[in-house]
Order: sequence, then C-alpha cells, then structure tokens
Amino acid sequence: MLSTRNRLVVCSALVLELGIAGYAAGHGARWLLLAIVTVTLADTVWGLTARRRLGELAGIEIAIVLAVLMAKGADPTMTAMVAGACAAWLFRDRGQPATGTA
Repeated sequence: MLSTRNRLVVCSALVLELGIAGYAAGHGARWLLLAIVTVTLADTVWGLTARRRLGELAGIEIAIVLAVLMAKGADPTMTAMVAGACAAWLFRDRGQPATGTA
C-alpha cells in the first residue's frame, strides 16, 4: 500500500499525465477532468475495499457528481468547482484519525 506522500505523487502524476495527453490529442480540459474522476474513483474504491474505510464513500460520491456534470454539459464554473473538490478529496491528508480530545 502506498504511504500518503507516495500516493500523492502517484495520483498527481497520473492526473497530470492524462491531462497533458488529452490536451495534446486535442480534447482540452475534458481529459483532465476525466483523469480526476478516474483516479478519484480508483483510489476511493481501493480505500473502501482494501482499507475498509466507510468514509471513502464521500469520495466516490464527489467523483460521480463530477462525472454527471461532465456528461450533462453543465455550467463550466460549477464543473470546475466540483473538480476542485474532487482533487482536494483525492489529495487530502490521510494521517492519524482524530482522537476526540481537545
């Protein structure tokens, strides 16, 4: 399993490489958004099945919302905002869970 830092590097590289490849192929930002959706879904499904963390469902939901917005051709501003939320979910710190003490 990847550590937080290694996971961040791998996910960032995948998203950027797919985005650059799509831009070079003439698809513009659509491939970047598709890369964010794909990598987020893969990472959260992995977290749900391998690490057994139910909190990963939120990441799956964000990725699905972004995929639906892209499929429906929604407002670009809203799509960009959800893509930012999706990327933030993907690159979040998964350190130690909170202990509940102040």
